[in-house]
Amino acid sequence: MSAHVEHVDGNALAGILAEFMSADASTLRITCRHCGAHDPMGEVVVERDDAGSIVRCRGCSHTLLVILRDAGGGIRLRFEGCAEIASG
Repeated sequence: MSAHVEHVDGNALAGILAEFMSADASTLRITCRHCGAHDPMGEVVVERDDAGSIVRCRGCSHTLLVILRDAGGGIRLRFEGCAEIASG
């Protein structure tokens, strides 16, 4: 028996992402694409300045995420070496 696949636009993600992003970010678990470390976000190494933050793996020091602040106040995320971010 095959599962029914529904094709919708990106607005369907709003509820899922709101649930995911409402979690305490320090408890999210991040997996490094380079060394496989799977640690809580609260344990990664962060280098930050006014322009943004570079999130590095504590195990191998590769860049996991880059978080940039736009001049207009927006935020951009670049998932550099992050294999996965999971809640719980």
